[in-house]
Amino acid sequence: MQNLYESTQELDNRACALYGLEPSLLMENAAASLRHEIVQRAGGLKKVLIVCGGGDNGGDGYALARHLSDLEVQILSVKEPKSALCQIQYQRALACHIEVLPRFKLCQTPEIVIDCLFGSGLKGTLSLELQDLIHALNALPALKIACDVPSGLDSQGFIESIAFRADVCVSMGALKSGLFSDCAKDFVGEVVVANLGVGRGLYEAETPLFLLEKSDLVLPLRFKQNTHKGYFGHVGVVVGAHSGAGFLSAKSALAFGAGLVSVLGAPELQHTKPLEIMYAATIPQQITAFALGMGLEGLPENLEKMLALAPCVLDAGVFYERGLVEVLDKPYQMVLTPHPKEFLSLLKMLGHEVDMLELLRFKLKWAHAFSQAYPHTVLLLKGANPIIAYSGQIYVNPLGSSALAKAGSGDILSGMVAALLAQGYSPLDAALNASLAHAMAGSLKPHTYALTPQQLIDNLATL
Repeated sequence: MQNLYESTQELDNRACALYGLEPSLLMENAAASLRHEIVQRAGGLKKVLIVCGGGDNGGDGYALARHLSDLEVQILSVKEPKSALCQIQYQRALACHIEVLPRFKLCQTPEIVIDCLFGSGLKGTLSLELQDLIHALNALPALKIACDVPSGLDSQGFIESIAFRADVCVSMGALKSGLFSDCAKDFVGEVVVANLGVGRGLYEAETPLFLLEKSDLVLPLRFKQNTHKGYFGHVGVVVGAHSGAGFLSAKSALAFGAGLVSVLGAPELQHTKPLEIMYAATIPQQITAFALGMGLEGLPENLEKMLALAPCVLDAGVFYERGLVEVLDKPYQMVLTPHPKEFLSLLKMLGHEVDMLELLRFKLKWAHAFSQAYPHTVLLLKGANPIIAYSGQIYVNPLGSSALAKAGSGDILSGMVAALLAQGYSPLDAALNASLAHAMAGSLKPHTYALTPQQLIDNLATL
């Protein structure tokens, strides 16, 4: 698990104050780190184009040009240097006789393109001229490296029109949360952290934002041998009119370690359910977790009874029911697993004036605000990079792929969360580990288009 920061400006200021570093030294170290990443990946490539803006990100680019003087370097000066450090580095680049192009007219086809146009300093919308420039840069058959943040992404990781599509993104000093938004996933490539002259342990400070890694996964492995099925919990899945969704949740709960799984609902379910799943006409006495909402229309009449008995995963249909609002203020153990449209419905029922564009742009902030307003509830907000929010802390899972963009994938996730709840995981740990396992299981199929719900469930056995 790594720390994330919405902005690293305060960390820069802190490093300068605590360790006596000058901003100009941080910039030189940024350029040296960029050079290291380029040399590591360049192989025999020699022709480098550095695209510079007028701020400190452009200053990093001008400084980098000096560090790459052993290669064939051209600088595309898109904006006149404005920040003090950028002006200094620009003059140093000129003193080194590095070719500076005043417009996008290349004397050579670059093999490596370095984006130092905006970084994290983008404010407002890109002009049509800059959009055309980024389109042209993206079309070049070159290794593409972004300095700090691909130009076109704002601090939230939202893309208004177009962004530089990097193969590698070198984040300065620490990881920025905007690099792990849903929008950013197709533009950042591999994300690495540049050392600014002070190790991350000294540079970084406390943060409520975290990036999950594969090593964070704690599977429900069984070490004790003298056990029986009741030792691993009993999941109750409420199945509605669209029974397929509930059955997928039930099957995934059983595959992810629950000792028993029962479907709750109409009597005819006992004739259509999967053979390995049990049917219960009433709530079993030894129930240890519930999952409901998948394929469900309306809330169960006994919802509060279920919530009082055991932790509960709430999904899909429940986010359009006003009755859900009535239980959020109560201290029940709940994990909510909406996708953005469902979360938007919930926010509106809670009285928030928000549209889908604002939610997508400020997804992290809305998740954080919800977790503070309802600190006993875990939110697992689905997306390209799912967000898990609990009591003011935010965890981002970057491991998923488009293979999971299939009907039934979310139903399986709900069953996995319920399975971990039944086995004694806390609601937060259940959400974190189910999300990680779900993403990793979705990456095991060779072709992203070919993953089916059953294959996803089967993959849980091979993590």
